[in-house]
Amino acid sequence: MLDQQRTKRLVAVHGWSGTVLGLLLYAVVLTGAVAVFANEIGHWSKGGGQASPKIPGVVHKTVMDLSREVDPSFHEEVSILAEEDGNLRVSFQRHQENPETGRTEDYAEIFRIDPETGERVSHNSVYLSELRELDRLAALERFLVDLHVRLYVPAPWGLFLTGILGLAMMVAAVSGFLMHRHLIRDIFTAPRARGLLSDRRDRHVLAAAWGLPFSILLAFTGAFFSFAISLGLPLVAMVAFGGDQQAAIEAVLGAPQEEQPLSAYPASLDYIILDSTERVGVAPRFIAIERFGTDSALVSTSHGVAEGGIVRQTLMFDGATRTFLGEKPTLGTSPSAGSAAVSIMGPLHFGNFAGFASKLAWFALGLAMSFVIATGMQLWVFKRVDSAGWHGFGRAVEITVWGLPVALLGCAVAFFLAAPAGDTYWWTPAGFVIASFIVIRIGLKAADVSATLRPIAGALCLMLPLLRHLTGGTSISEAVIEGELAVLSIDLLLVFGGLALLNMLPTLRPRASVPTPGPAE
Repeated sequence: MLDQQRTKRLVAVHGWSGTVLGLLLYAVVLTGAVAVFANEIGHWSKGGGQASPKIPGVVHKTVMDLSREVDPSFHEEVSILAEEDGNLRVSFQRHQENPETGRTEDYAEIFRIDPETGERVSHNSVYLSELRELDRLAALERFLVDLHVRLYVPAPWGLFLTGILGLAMMVAAVSGFLMHRHLIRDIFTAPRARGLLSDRRDRHVLAAAWGLPFSILLAFTGAFFSFAISLGLPLVAMVAFGGDQQAAIEAVLGAPQEEQPLSAYPASLDYIILDSTERVGVAPRFIAIERFGTDSALVSTSHGVAEGGIVRQTLMFDGATRTFLGEKPTLGTSPSAGSAAVSIMGPLHFGNFAGFASKLAWFALGLAMSFVIATGMQLWVFKRVDSAGWHGFGRAVEITVWGLPVALLGCAVAFFLAAPAGDTYWWTPAGFVIASFIVIRIGLKAADVSATLRPIAGALCLMLPLLRHLTGGTSISEAVIEGELAVLSIDLLLVFGGLALLNMLPTLRPRASVPTPGPAE
């Protein structure tokens, strides 16, 4: 058991770790809860699409016919992607200098094919950095993910920032665990109506106790992803390879093989798709072919999560002989415990290991952690309400807590208004900035920030499904007939959330009870 002096120090560490970076940490956790449904939001914003698109078993002839149309220099890498609208995207690419940037980039000939009829839907020649223009309706999904991953701060500083926030969240979670001598009791402690401070503390403790394992898991995996991408490879290259990042990449991914002249007709992609599907249990969504048209060709098939599985799998095949070469590990060139550990980081962080059910649980836990961070900052400020500086910070907390949801809804409004003809990749973040500016102005003048911003958030939630339909989106009846579960689910979540924010849902009022003596710890 901790003595009184150590407990006070832990309280200080816990409070300051959650307060100094609390506003940014709240933003990362809340946007992370939303980003759990990034794929569903993408389907919803586009008006539907296949939840788990797969490459059909007959594509070899299509790819070979298209390969004869493009210059052989585009055979450096060939890829096949099953798009959510049911079409296939076949890309042939090479490296060349982009005159606009002056950098060497991937330049591709991209064909979109209807797999049922074999008809060509479109053909574009673009640098991959400009590929987003071909998918304007993905702007909302990509903005929300980018906002969570790096708070829309330029690389690599955004990743540094979210990594530091992950560590701060872990410090707050661990110190909170050490402080609670009666953790099991706290889990079953109901909030008691003994005053505003006691009520807030009880609710904070209850939510934190239930979400403690999740918060530690979320903080660790989030910090891992941020620092592994921004610091991991440069540090490994500096320490082990004398600063040579290319050598570090080859050590992790394998050195490229030399091309060999083609001595036989390329192996059938149809056979490789069939073989890989039987091995994994689900058809691939993406196929990449390196050194296409040579005897050293390498085919990799990327699959979604098979039934009963947790992680995605990528298999490797010899592109000339169709020989199965093994499963491609996430890290390194051969299976290892480290690679297995890294491969489960993504499912544990994003909650996509058990389909929609696990995503819903992660979304609810993410909202609960947002509540813990918000109430923690409010408690810290409430105890220092007499200080003018802390009073100003308290208003900033209220504006952030209620203003961020309004800004996120505002960027969705801007996306749908721009979707018919505008630049969605410009208007989506612009809508977020405009909504944030309006929220700050309202919050600085409002007597009660939460009472002012909460109904605005509720009204926007109720408005979005209607706005989506009015701007050309799938109607509710069409979504039901076509089985668009993502569209229906997001619409229902918005309607339910809007009604809850407007206090329009029926509530069960508990009977009055005698307060339990003693404060929660």
